[in-house]
Amino acid sequence: MEALLEQPSMQQKLSNFLERYPVLLQLIRFGAIGIFNTTIDVLVLNYMSTQFGVHKGASLGWVNLPGFILAVTQSYFWNKYWAFSGENVNLLKNFFRLASVGVVGLIIYALVFVGGHNSAPAIYFLGILGVFILAQLVLWYAFGFFKQQALADKKDYLAFFAVSVTGFLINSLVLYGASTFFVLSTNSGDNLNYAKILATVGSLAWNFIGYKLFVFKK
Repeated sequence: MEALLEQPSMQQKLSNFLERYPVLLQLIRFGAIGIFNTTIDVLVLNYMSTQFGVHKGASLGWVNLPGFILAVTQSYFWNKYWAFSGENVNLLKNFFRLASVGVVGLIIYALVFVGGHNSAPAIYFLGILGVFILAQLVLWYAFGFFKQQALADKKDYLAFFAVSVTGFLINSLVLYGASTFFVLSTNSGDNLNYAKILATVGSLAWNFIGYKLFVFKK
C-alpha cells in the first residue's frame, strides 16, 4: 500500500521526462515563439504588401524584408531568455506561459488573416502591430524577463543572425515560388498568406536546428 502511495504523479513523471530530455521543452518553447515570430512577420508583410500594392512576384523579396528584421530581433531575445535559457520552471507555469504566447500569437494572426482576406487598409495592420507590441511587453513583464540583466553576446547574435539570414532566404524563395507559380486561392490576400505559411514551415525547421547547433548550444 505504501509503495502505491509513493508512486509519482503524472505531473511529476512528465516533469522528470522533460528534465531528462530538455531538447523537447526547448522545441515546444521554440514552437510557441515561432507563432509570435510568424505573426509579426506576416503582420508586417501584409502592411507592406497593402501599402505598396505588391502581392506576388520577385518584388515580395524586399517587401518581406522589414518583417524578417523585426522577427529576427524579437526572436533572438525570446530564444535567449526563454527557449534556450536552461530555465527550469514547474510544469503548470510552463503550460501557462506556452498557452499565453500561443493564444496571443494566434489571435493576432487571425486578425491579420481576416484583414488580408477583406483587403483591409494599411492602417488596420499598423494598429494591430501596436496592440501586438503592447501584448508582448505585458508578457515580458509577467515572465520576469525585464529582471534579467544578461546582455546580448555579440558573437551569439552574429551566429544567430547568420542562421536567420539563411532562414530568410529559404522563406523568401518558398514565398516567391508558392505565390507566383501556385494559385492557392483566387483571393490575393489569402493567396499571399497561404504562401507565407508554407514558407514559414521550411524556415522554422532550419532555424531551430541552426540555433540549437550553432548559437545557444544547450
